[in-house]
Amino acid sequence: MYLIFRCAGCGRHLYAEESAATRTCPCGKRIKIDTVKVISRAEDEREAGDLVRELQMGGREMTGFSPAG
Repeated sequence: MYLIFRCAGCGRHLYAEESAATRTCPCGKRIKIDTVKVISRAEDEREAGDLVRELQMGGREMTGFSPAG
């Protein structure tokens, strides 16, 4: 099972295995998995990646990210 959550530092959507202790965001912030507010859950890594991409593109005006191309 994978957890989908947001980085408290930059607001980027991330995912990690439920059994993981920490996850490091590309912005450099280290996140403790047991303290995050879970947005969603996914059965496998592919589904988690798809959910994160969908969430990130929907909220790009907040984080400043934009699609390539």
